[in-house]
Amino acid sequence: MSGEYLQPLHTLQPLEFEDCLTDSPLFRENLKSHEKEIDSTAHSLKHLSAELKRLVGLEEELSKFHRHFANTVAELNFKPIGVSTEDETEIGEAFQKFSTTIDAIEEQRERCLSSRSNSAMKRLEIFRKQDIASCKDARKKFHSQTDKSCSMLEKSLASKRNQKGIDDLDSQCYDERKRLFEGSLEYVWLLHEVQEKKKFEVCEAILQIMLSLKTFYHMGFEMFKELQPYHNDLAKRLQNLRDTFDDEKIRSEKLKERVSKKLTLGSTSSSPDTRQGYLFSKEKTAVGFGHSWSKMFCEYKRKPKTLTVTPYNQTAGKMGTPEDINVASVVKKRSEELPRRFCFEVKSADDKVWTLQALSETDLKNWMEIMEGKEPSYSEPMQTAKLQVPPDTGIEFVKLCIKRMGELGLREQGIYRVSGAQTKVNKLIAITFEEKKTAAVMEIDDIKVIASALKMYFREILPEPLLTFKLHESFLEAMKTEDRHQRIKNLTNVVSALPKTNYDCLKILIKHLNDVAALKEDNLMQESNLGVVFGPTLMRPREETVASIFMIKHQNSLVENLIIEYDAIFQGGEMNKIYSSMVQTRNSARLTKRPNFKQKAAPTPPSAKTTGSTTTGGTSNNVNPFDSSDEDLSPVGGGPAASQPHHYVNRGPWPPPSASSSTNPPVKPIKTIPRQKYNLTATVIYECIADEPDELSFKVGDIITNIREAEEEGWVTGTCRGKTGLVPRNHLNLPKSNV
Repeated sequence: MSGEYLQPLHTLQPLEFEDCLTDSPLFRENLKSHEKEIDSTAHSLKHLSAELKRLVGLEEELSKFHRHFANTVAELNFKPIGVSTEDETEIGEAFQKFSTTIDAIEEQRERCLSSRSNSAMKRLEIFRKQDIASCKDARKKFHSQTDKSCSMLEKSLASKRNQKGIDDLDSQCYDERKRLFEGSLEYVWLLHEVQEKKKFEVCEAILQIMLSLKTFYHMGFEMFKELQPYHNDLAKRLQNLRDTFDDEKIRSEKLKERVSKKLTLGSTSSSPDTRQGYLFSKEKTAVGFGHSWSKMFCEYKRKPKTLTVTPYNQTAGKMGTPEDINVASVVKKRSEELPRRFCFEVKSADDKVWTLQALSETDLKNWMEIMEGKEPSYSEPMQTAKLQVPPDTGIEFVKLCIKRMGELGLREQGIYRVSGAQTKVNKLIAITFEEKKTAAVMEIDDIKVIASALKMYFREILPEPLLTFKLHESFLEAMKTEDRHQRIKNLTNVVSALPKTNYDCLKILIKHLNDVAALKEDNLMQESNLGVVFGPTLMRPREETVASIFMIKHQNSLVENLIIEYDAIFQGGEMNKIYSSMVQTRNSARLTKRPNFKQKAAPTPPSAKTTGSTTTGGTSNNVNPFDSSDEDLSPVGGGPAASQPHHYVNRGPWPPPSASSSTNPPVKPIKTIPRQKYNLTATVIYECIADEPDELSFKVGDIITNIREAEEEGWVTGTCRGKTGLVPRNHLNLPKSNV
């Protein structure tokens, strides 16, 4: 036994109850080791509790600052210039979404971290203040009993044999030794209990904190995982706005340059029939004699010869009441008649005379010219046709361009975004419209040259935009409707009001752009990108202003909607349900629900169905089950519109490619019908990638276990690689009786 105490004290040696009888020096030294460990544990736990308390405080402080930040984000409200587009509305609502997400995370922090950390801290404090404190109390009692026992023993042994009361003294000495022994047993047992209990008590408290950290971060991960589709959609919208901004910036700079030239010409209006600017008006003073000159902002309209004067001085910043003058005559004042220069006299229809002063000789000349009804020398027509093109020739050119691009393939990356060589484009336009050789486009092998020529035709060759000046405002008003269904309905009505030639040409073009967007996975030109390219090309105002430039985003969105809703607008069909579902469920609810498709049964796997694909000469003629029944808009002579099949909007080519099987996988089923219960294990026969957070991804050959009924027809729930979720039933090799 003594040899055990002489071992290196890298670990604590056990305290034997029998050693309480002998109370040897080694026993006492071993007791000291245990007591030092108790003291060290108490000190560590005290420090740990203090750090944990500090950590909880910092967590609460961090949560408070996060919530303040979330509130600040939620209060962000950027007013758009003009009516906001759908993208701008979504981005504006994104601030609320960000704020809500941060608040939700902080709620989880409070639930998972703060509360559980407080619980762990209380648990450590209880162990330190009760268990360790009771052990320390037992130590004091033990050492006090040791002092009494030793003192009584020495007193007993120092007594003489015949001393009176020695028997009572011996009896007391025995009782003290007995109490010391009993106290020693109790103390040793308590030391062992605390030494062993601290291992799981402290570790369980720390584990509780670790699990709360795990839960918090996992819930945060899952929360952001659910938000990933929303973030991806938002990133696309931000890119669309950035592209629109770049286009607006270029156009604004060009407009600024044109406007800056008007200073030299003395022009202050983009229209030859109006003029605006400041003039000084001669007025009598309030005391009845003398005159003063007041600054006026004036606007003259040639028809109906009205001059509107508004008292205003930029330095004062206060606007007076406007007054309209029906101009009857204008006479230039001679220099000897007035001490001031650049003056002229306006006589109204009611014989009231106004004496006005221009800002310069050139300004005076321009005012005199327009008010006398002369054509101004500074006027620049905003839109002029470079060539006179018959409508039939123009539509023929459009059809030939679309046909040739279809033959070359619409999978070219950046089609319409990347421009062709300008010399080749100009040459093609000259041959087509000057030499009247419309078939020249069929000899072009560069699809970018054809795309650039087609854009140039709509932008520069046509005397007015395809969507016409007359209906420009009507199109913009239709796009400002908030409800999507009503917006498409209004847009359809305005499109129907186009002249027949414009309508037919627009229908052919949008059908073609629909085909281009269907291949966006290859050409990287989705509907929004095509909207940015063709928005300013197909519609523009008569007079270009800064306000009209800020309307380009609505023009882009208009073309995007024409492409997406081709079937509804031009074919009289239903709206694009896939896109409509994406728009309606762009809030948090769409992260947990599938789009509301029409109910239909699960499709038969391709291995059991051969009528959907026919192969001849190595060419596969696959039919897209999502295709709408579009009429054949033949570019020329009733031929096919393009060499590529027309795919439904927002869908890729049919059938989808399979990475793991030579046979194409079936389409995922949708909607709900109760099924009978079953609990099976099956093998995966088709690879699947999850589209929603509650679906499973798996590869051919994987094993799906614990297969049970699902609420949705054609779906089951199962477990694969430790994760449980929804599985398309026709992707599994299930027994016939359970399918």
